[in-house]
Amino acid sequence: MNRKERRAAAHQQRKLDRKAGFPATEAVTPSVNLEGIPEPGLPFPSLAAISPAQLTTNRANSQDSTGPKTETGRATPPQNRTSLGPARHNGVFALLPTEDPSGFELLRAALVDEHLPSTETESILVASMAQSHWLANRAQNLQTTCFDSETGQIGNQKLFSLLMRYETTHTRAFHKSLNDLVKLRAEKRKAELGFEAQNRKQEEIRMKNERHEMKKQTHYWEVIKKDAEACFRIGQNVAQNSKAAAENPGFEAQYAAELAKHGLQPDYCRGAASAAA
Repeated sequence: MNRKERRAAAHQQRKLDRKAGFPATEAVTPSVNLEGIPEPGLPFPSLAAISPAQLTTNRANSQDSTGPKTETGRATPPQNRTSLGPARHNGVFALLPTEDPSGFELLRAALVDEHLPSTETESILVASMAQSHWLANRAQNLQTTCFDSETGQIGNQKLFSLLMRYETTHTRAFHKSLNDLVKLRAEKRKAELGFEAQNRKQEEIRMKNERHEMKKQTHYWEVIKKDAEACFRIGQNVAQNSKAAAENPGFEAQYAAELAKHGLQPDYCRGAASAAA
């Protein structure tokens, strides 16, 4: 059997083992060699190897390591990461006891007056800008504690690097919130412009339809006016002809001859005059 056949047989055997289920493995108990060093096996010795007195002592000692029990003691560990100031704990911003709360409120109010947030999202972004700027300034101020007052050299390089990293992080957070606010307002303005353009287009279509309808109405009344003027002139001609016929007995014959020259019949004129009356 060549190498390829052996690999195929081994692969087929693994498939059969997976279908049938892996056999239960027996627990491996550690054994001790002649030098007293435990050989590879379970990572911890069995509880049976511990004496009852030692087990009782261990359980009693474990009760002394359950952490703080008072409310004051429990409130202290969450503030461990904020001992240097730049870090937030669980995303909560808090002022240090050495900082002036009115200074932060002035900063926040100035940003609100500058950007005038109109929605809840914009208010959150402005608040994030204020907090990030305050934390960046805090990290920058704490960097002065890393310098030797006499030589001017950095005494704690690790802490100084950490504070510089905090300052960079919060400065980037400030600019990100500012960019998000500008982008949000740009999209909002774009949507408003699109809505205004759509309304303006609809208004133009409405005005165009109204102008078209006015032209139709104007044309209609122009036709009516011309028809009325024509009927009025025909009525005047018929009245003049009737008056002339009453004064001149030969007028009918002369009038019929004149109409014949133009290819008209007297009945046409009488019908027009009746319609005008």
